[in-house]
Amino acid sequence: DHLAVNSAANKNAIREAGAIAPLVALLQAVAGSEAATNAASALWSLADSNDTNQNAIRAAGAIAPLVVLLQAGTGSEAATNAAGALRSLATSNDTNKNAIREAGAIAPLVALLQAGAGSKAATNAAGALWNLANSTDTNQNAIREAGAIAPLVALLQAGAGSEAATNAAGALGNLAYSNDTNKNAIREAGAIAPLVAMLQAGAGSEAATYAASAMWSLADSNDTNRNAIREAGAIAPLVALLQAGAGSEAATNAASALQNLSDSHTCSHAILAALADAATPLDAFPHLQQKLRLVATERLQRTEAGEDAAALEAALAMATAMGTTDEAMTARVRSRLVELRTAATRRARRESVGLNVALPADFTCPITYDKMKDPVVASDGHSYERSAIEEIRNFYLLTRISPKGNRTFLPVPHLYEPV
Repeated sequence: DHLAVNSAANKNAIREAGAIAPLVALLQAVAGSEAATNAASALWSLADSNDTNQNAIRAAGAIAPLVVLLQAGTGSEAATNAAGALRSLATSNDTNKNAIREAGAIAPLVALLQAGAGSKAATNAAGALWNLANSTDTNQNAIREAGAIAPLVALLQAGAGSEAATNAAGALGNLAYSNDTNKNAIREAGAIAPLVAMLQAGAGSEAATYAASAMWSLADSNDTNRNAIREAGAIAPLVALLQAGAGSEAATNAASALQNLSDSHTCSHAILAALADAATPLDAFPHLQQKLRLVATERLQRTEAGEDAAALEAALAMATAMGTTDEAMTARVRSRLVELRTAATRRARRESVGLNVALPADFTCPITYDKMKDPVVASDGHSYERSAIEEIRNFYLLTRISPKGNRTFLPVPHLYEPV
């Protein structure tokens, strides 16, 4: 065990000397056996980050006796070491993941979680479930069906300083990946608030890194989760993680989480506001930057067509901060702002002298139901917004049925004339 820790050369030398088979044989002793306990620990170290050893240990028949050792429960060092060994065996190895599930490991691993964050057995079990759930739908569903989500969420409560909480965050992120049933179950179990709390640990924290990854999976194609994540206060700490730049896994996970969240209009506006408040550059995250620039541009175009000067000013500031405006666009929007403010001043003056009169019905376009800015009168005698009547010109000429429902059979040399 000690020879194998942190030494790739020793791990290979131990395997080549034929150690794996007799270590597996030692696992057959009862869980209270020091030999079985130490053999499980040695296999744990040998399998860590070594694909060849992982496969050799499985081929030597280790998985079944390791699963048997799990049955000794949370008070057993042998069970703790067996959970650690299974975690290492499952790392990036789909064949081992399936073999571990088929050997019946998931239920006893879930049982070990019940010991809580102070237990090394629970910590290792959460780590094993984390690896077993990685990109494997069958394992994701089996882990959920075994009742793992609630105790994993309970482990999160230990906070960012806890290895058990960090492993639980990783496990929940993998369980939620492309699995709608698990996404909803994790939210309903109360995971979002403690995950948000873990984000506060900052980019140097593994807990924050894997909490951001969990947010990434939970927010993917799930509006209910997106809104719950926003309401739990996740956006500001996710934006704060971006400051660490593209070289940080925490920042990269946060950028992916924000990109999924931005598929919700409400979330995208909150993200833009948080970015503006934090003055966070997005050059290191071009996919997120491009997506948010589109959102900022659409928001600016939408508010420009409206009547709210304050909303337009905020949208212009946001679009400018995202780098989506050029001089021509900025000039046009500022001109519109002057127009809206002038109109607001006039309305206020009219109201101050009791001239607050409702807009006459004839001033509203029958097609758009908005106040007309460029009205024309058509051959049916009614007024329309020029751009609106132009859009249906061909239908009007062909059927002689006006948008007001009137039918005219007279020749129409000109469809409409300015009012």
